[in-house]
Amino acid sequence: MVSHYRSWAEVNTENIRHNVEVIHNRVKKGIFAVVKADAYGHGAVEISKVLEKLPQIEYLCVATAEEGKELREAGIKKGILVLGGLLPEEKKYFTEYNLIPVISDYNQLKLVKNLPIRKIHLKFDTGMHRLGFPPEEVDNLLRKLDGIQVEGVMSHFPSADTDRQLTENQIKQFKGIVDRLKHLKPKYIHLQNSAGLMYNCDYCNAVRIGISIYGEKPSPQFNIPVKMVMGVKAKLITVKKLKKGERVSYNGTFQANRDMVVGVVAFGYADGLPRELSNRGYFKINGKKAPILGNITMDMTVVDLSEVGNVSPSQEVVVVGDGITFSQIASLSNTIPYEIMCRISKRVKRIPV
Repeated sequence: MVSHYRSWAEVNTENIRHNVEVIHNRVKKGIFAVVKADAYGHGAVEISKVLEKLPQIEYLCVATAEEGKELREAGIKKGILVLGGLLPEEKKYFTEYNLIPVISDYNQLKLVKNLPIRKIHLKFDTGMHRLGFPPEEVDNLLRKLDGIQVEGVMSHFPSADTDRQLTENQIKQFKGIVDRLKHLKPKYIHLQNSAGLMYNCDYCNAVRIGISIYGEKPSPQFNIPVKMVMGVKAKLITVKKLKKGERVSYNGTFQANRDMVVGVVAFGYADGLPRELSNRGYFKINGKKAPILGNITMDMTVVDLSEVGNVSPSQEVVVVGDGITFSQIASLSNTIPYEIMCRISKRVKRIPV
């Protein structure tokens, strides 16, 4: 199945279903599944085709109208919520592809009024200070809705994984906003992201989650048993001997302290491997660690084969999986697993398994 690919990502659709089920069983709320950024690098179209068949999923969430357009043209029928709001140049997409905007300022609200869009979600800023109406604008905003159906009311946590007091204050503040909007009878009230699932928000009836669906834990406190969805693999291009004292890759940042056997793997920073893993990270071959040697290059990475046993060109190499997680790679790269997922490039073929 993968013999003609240099690199590929195996996307376990059964684990997607498992993760949705265990999350729903815990929170007992409808799920807004975040599939923006190509479903965090997993492949938005294929992931959405799996998700829209699940009864727990209320909406698919994208960042832009272009992302919503892609899903509609692929045949997705489920409701699509555009988290990034409505821009003037995107107006035709919302009407043509039946996309629902998240409205977070008065300019966007004005645009909606000039379109045949009569269903929106309102976003309020309770501490992220990115998008959203200020809480003190509730009364003024109510006077300007002019019959537009507010299907949902939402806010967003900036630090649910790191700042419990701030997060609990946001939950209380958002409750006050929701109470003032009760007469609008919004169908959905959603605040919790993946890290926010560890908090009680009993007045909300939906959760808006991304990374937990894909099997990564957003914080050490996260205790829902999700399973990793994507594994990334590549092929060994060649095996060669390195003499003591010889240097590896650009700028020669690794120098052999003994004679050794090394391999060249068909995966580099153009495929999404952080260059920060140079001389720090490792792959798995034959179930054993193959440390990265020297600087990672655009298309290839050199690894130490000393401990992996017999190998040959075209052999499978595990980049992510077999105990190597996105979180581990992120930690070594001084970033977050979200970024590592999104880095996996388009030339790495996604294969549902």
